[in-house]
Amino acid sequence: MKRNTLLILLAIASLVLGACSNESAAGAGGKDFPKRPIELVVPFGEGSSSDTFARKYAEIMSKNMEKPLQPVNKDGSGGLVGMVYAHGQSNDGYTVLEVTPSHVIADVLGKGKNMKFLEDFEPLARIQEDIYVLSVTANSQIKDFDDLLKIGKQKEISFAGVSPGGLDDLTLNALADATGMKVKFIPYGSGSEVKAAVLGGEVDVYLDKLINTVGYIKDGKVRPMVVLNDERITQIQELKDTPTTVEKGYDVTIGSWRGFVVKKGTPKEVKDYLIDQMKKASETEEYKKFNAESLTNIREGFLGPDEFKAAMLEDYEMFDKVAKKTGLK
Repeated sequence: MKRNTLLILLAIASLVLGACSNESAAGAGGKDFPKRPIELVVPFGEGSSSDTFARKYAEIMSKNMEKPLQPVNKDGSGGLVGMVYAHGQSNDGYTVLEVTPSHVIADVLGKGKNMKFLEDFEPLARIQEDIYVLSVTANSQIKDFDDLLKIGKQKEISFAGVSPGGLDDLTLNALADATGMKVKFIPYGSGSEVKAAVLGGEVDVYLDKLINTVGYIKDGKVRPMVVLNDERITQIQELKDTPTTVEKGYDVTIGSWRGFVVKKGTPKEVKDYLIDQMKKASETEEYKKFNAESLTNIREGFLGPDEFKAAMLEDYEMFDKVAKKTGLK
């Protein structure tokens, strides 16, 4: 009788321990996630395009979540400071990192030292994608894209940017590699200095995202030469007659993009929750309006984790090729 009682007590203890273990696993796996606000690391400065996007997206996502996303800026080294910070946090889903092509380029150029972006982080979703436009000042002697190519094969075409080896640098070098143009990168201290250099005639061409360029185009300060896209941008009257790179026979359609990742090893349930919330936010009317106003709705931006990973690997191969050709790597 005593032996039977002991067996029953052991069985009950086993069930209790099993239930506690399952409850602990559920907590670790994210079934009650989030218990507290989630830190959204914005690896660029306040007021930048990436900062504006991240804050707006966090605001939209938080409306459907029990605990909000709280953006925090960790600016420096072209996004590297924010990546290092996020890498130093726990892989529990309470730290989400906003990412752009700058983080893929960091891998290409080996800037991460003891970490690799594509190996140490896992993608959640890409949300939006920008389009680049190549322009000249209104009084430039360069007539059109064909004329630009002709001149660029005879002498170097200068352009301005914030940092050597950054996205602007590698993008125009990719176009130069495809077309046979010679280009020269001239670094400036900030985006505002780049624009001043362009309008002041210190450089030959202006390469920038559509949202940053369209105002100058509408004001007649710059003339668009080519859009790095596969189809013409008919949504904007002033760009309807501007050819695309693909139309001209060059498959160079590089654009900036913005998405989110978490540290490798984050529980699947947590990642699934965050991905679901990101997808829902992308489908809201509030985001669609913001996306249209930012001119980032021309290309389909949203990609799930697998597609986002594949796209980043494709970018890596392309940037790696250009970096080697230009001597950056």
